[in-house]
Amino acid sequence: MTRLGAVISILIALASGAASQEVTVRSGEHDGYTRLVFNVPTDTGWVLAQQKNGAKLTVKMDDVIFRTGSVFGRLTTNRLSSLSQSQPGAALDMEFGCDCVASAFLFRNSMIVVDIAPGIPLPPLTTYIPPPVLTREPDRESHPEGLGPKVDLKLPPLNMNGQVYKDQLSARLLQGADRSLLDLNLAPVGPRKSSSISSTPIPHGLSSNVHLSTVLDGLNGLLNAELLQIEDRPACFSTAELDFDHWSDTRPFQDQLAELRTGLYQEFDHLDDEQAVNLAKVYAFHGFGAEAIRVLGLIAARPPELARVAAIAYVMDDRRGSGPNPFHTLQRCDSDAALWAALSERKLASDADVEAIEQAFARLPEHLRRALGPRLSAILVDGQKLEAARRVLRSVDRIEPTGTPSVIQVKAKVAEAEGDDKRAEILLGEVVSSPGALTEAPLALARLVEKRWADRGAVSSQELGLAASYALEFRRSEIGPLMARTHAVALGLSHEFDGALALILTLPDGEEVSDTLNRHLQLLTERSDDVVFLRQTLAMSPDFTSMLSTDTAIALSDRLASLGFATQAFALANRQQDRTRRSERARLRARAALMNARPHQAMLELEGDASKDAVALRVQAKGAVEDYAAAGEMLKELGETQRANRYLWLAGLPLDLNSETAGKFAGINATTKALTEPPIRLVDRPLADAANLLDDSAKARQQIVDLLEAVESE
Repeated sequence: MTRLGAVISILIALASGAASQEVTVRSGEHDGYTRLVFNVPTDTGWVLAQQKNGAKLTVKMDDVIFRTGSVFGRLTTNRLSSLSQSQPGAALDMEFGCDCVASAFLFRNSMIVVDIAPGIPLPPLTTYIPPPVLTREPDRESHPEGLGPKVDLKLPPLNMNGQVYKDQLSARLLQGADRSLLDLNLAPVGPRKSSSISSTPIPHGLSSNVHLSTVLDGLNGLLNAELLQIEDRPACFSTAELDFDHWSDTRPFQDQLAELRTGLYQEFDHLDDEQAVNLAKVYAFHGFGAEAIRVLGLIAARPPELARVAAIAYVMDDRRGSGPNPFHTLQRCDSDAALWAALSERKLASDADVEAIEQAFARLPEHLRRALGPRLSAILVDGQKLEAARRVLRSVDRIEPTGTPSVIQVKAKVAEAEGDDKRAEILLGEVVSSPGALTEAPLALARLVEKRWADRGAVSSQELGLAASYALEFRRSEIGPLMARTHAVALGLSHEFDGALALILTLPDGEEVSDTLNRHLQLLTERSDDVVFLRQTLAMSPDFTSMLSTDTAIALSDRLASLGFATQAFALANRQQDRTRRSERARLRARAALMNARPHQAMLELEGDASKDAVALRVQAKGAVEDYAAAGEMLKELGETQRANRYLWLAGLPLDLNSETAGKFAGINATTKALTEPPIRLVDRPLADAANLLDDSAKARQQIVDLLEAVESE
């Protein structure tokens, strides 16, 4: 029977585990908003509801469980402060650390994308709209046919309810907002005073209950009687006007250079500006950006096309130009200008013509597609255009099937954007170990270590050695701070916390130090032993304490409280600069207050918090002030009958003995009642009465011993 029961238990556990469904939550930080992505089965229903200081996502899946362990590892702002789910199948509660609004859309029928951006939620459109006023039909007896006023009005049907009027009003408001004629900062909900009809001239022959107006009438006083300012953007120029395909001909490169350089200077060493521009075009067409810039610097005059040639030359060397960008805001153009605008701005615009960009890239010669393809693909990935990025990479693969380190690195970026972490890690490992990778290898290693930190993985000894060598090799280059941070994080992932902290102390002041310190301390909290943790956190300087993010401060405070350091835990949970995750910080302060024997302060900290953890802390506080009855009632509401019976027994109140979870307090209650009952006296038989008293005394002593043992084991 025992073996059969074990098999049945295993089958029940497997069945319950199969019933629950997991949804992995991924995160990303973007310029101006924070993005969460939920992978769900196709055709899954979902609802995003706004609530105070947050939002709630409900997914129609049985016993759904949201996996949010790696969300905050990729976030660098405080727009999202916490994620919580009360139980499997419940909605996912999102708490914001700013005045933000969440918006959502479905991508490819299998990904729910939630964007959190600063803003104020709009009030519901419940504006009071008076019912239509219907004119009475003329009295045919008092007004014979043809004598009474005749007005042909198309009045709304009588069965049109208030919701229809609200929908019509909403549509009109949105039309006005789309035309930039008004904004949506609506007045508070409630009745409004109607405008005076007499102030508006009424055409002759219309009834007084008809008011004519247009959408432009609402501009009086709204825009200060001024016209809207139209954004001044440069005009697009055609592919033929740029004529990039004819910057070079089919002759060998050296022959073209020889001819142009021969005719560069005319009589009396006078520079031929046209020849100089043509020479710069040839250099830029073949990928020699620095040489093209050098030639353009010889020209004293500034022909109109010089700025475009210079901008393309800077793109070839992956540098930013010193002057104004002639391709600025031209990604919207249906010409080659869209491609050079995207490459020069290094970021895909919201109005970019992706099809024009791809067509322009396909017309480039092979050597430029090989050089610019990885960069363009990375820009498209950052702009959430994954299909276009794949097409660009396939075009490069057809030219160079073996794949360069830069192409492999972009493929890893595409895989990471798709959520294929395993493939992304394999591709990054290929770049790191590639012998032909010069600058790509350290950048790939930095991304690999970043990914390992976000997933809380580990780095190998080879990767740690590479991080140390790259940090030393590139210490005076532009990527020096990045490699030093990579080395410090790699040391933390390898549990070498003392070496990581020593390296952080040598970094120059700046954002890199703050970010690296927070990553190190989070790893220290999660993985170090108590001695190392206390040695580094208790001796931390005030400057480092001020650099801590809210998430890091909460993690440190939680572990310090677990180790019994109440004062330090309270200080980290009570920082003035922290504005997010208020409930968690309040619970930590209450926990520290209980450790310092200050139960009343703990209850003040927990005011308004109805979470299960807060109730458990209130029970401790009530027990500390010997309010056992209140503590027992709180535990009964949580369904913890056995613990509730303990406090009720201490308070001398009746216990809940009808529940199956009453436990040993049923016996304790029976023993207590037996001790309170008086002994049976035999007055007429003195000797028997004395013997009975002795037996009753022995039973009472044994009951007291049993009672003490039961209470001590609680």
